[in-house]
Amino acid sequence: MGGKLSSKSQITIPKDVRELLALEPGDEVEFDTVGDHVVMRKATSGIDWDRVYGVVDFGGKTTDEIMAEIRPKAGDAP
Repeated sequence: MGGKLSSKSQITIPKDVRELLALEPGDEVEFDTVGDHVVMRKATSGIDWDRVYGVVDFGGKTTDEIMAEIRPKAGDAP
């Protein structure tokens, strides 16, 4: 599997790779170098969860209780 660099230094990501990473038009990707290799992956949300953890106070509610509050009930309009 390979490709050719365009005059604008762009390359098409092969279909097999796009499908493997579930890439859609507009998705962002990240690149890391490991020695003389490049690793590409689908970009994460960009949220630093370590900084966010513990910021919101849910009043001691469990995850199940919170999810029950935000999920639509049967028969509710969308």
